[in-house]
Amino acid sequence: MSGALVWSDAVLAAQLFAADPAGTGGVLVRSRAGPVRDRWLAMMRASLSPAIAIHHVPLHIADGRLLGGLDLSATLQAGRPVAERGLLAQADGGVVQVAMAERLLSATTVHLTSAMDAGEIAIERDGMSLRLPARFGVVAFDEGLEDESAPVSLRDRLAFHLDLTDLAVGDAEVFQ
Repeated sequence: MSGALVWSDAVLAAQLFAADPAGTGGVLVRSRAGPVRDRWLAMMRASLSPAIAIHHVPLHIADGRLLGGLDLSATLQAGRPVAERGLLAQADGGVVQVAMAERLLSATTVHLTSAMDAGEIAIERDGMSLRLPARFGVVAFDEGLEDESAPVSLRDRLAFHLDLTDLAVGDAEVFQ
């Protein structure tokens, strides 16, 4: 397939994802960091409603930061348990962006895909039991070598799979 056709498919996938991020599940973009990927990401962001926030998931995020839990300082001030919303609950109604998805820890993948399936986060620890809404779309960048790829459980939940690895910068200027 020519570069122009690959890019036109990538543009269409970005526009469809932007129309309903959580409904599509998301986009898997196989590409190393560079100008083509940057252009695709900028185009996808421009297609999103300005009200939709993008939340970046660090590669080795701690479970407490991802899911939430007990907010110790607020709990001490209030004298009662106070919950802290994790990144996935904060992303409710938005987009979660994952760089180096091929290196995601299995626990992080499980939490991410569970939230995608349920549309919520269940927190049952530190003496708390609560459910927080967490409906979001995912943009996962797979930067792995040929024998590396994002976890199958994540790939299966993403509607669009793009491979931009062989595109030249000139191909990414068409159809914008």
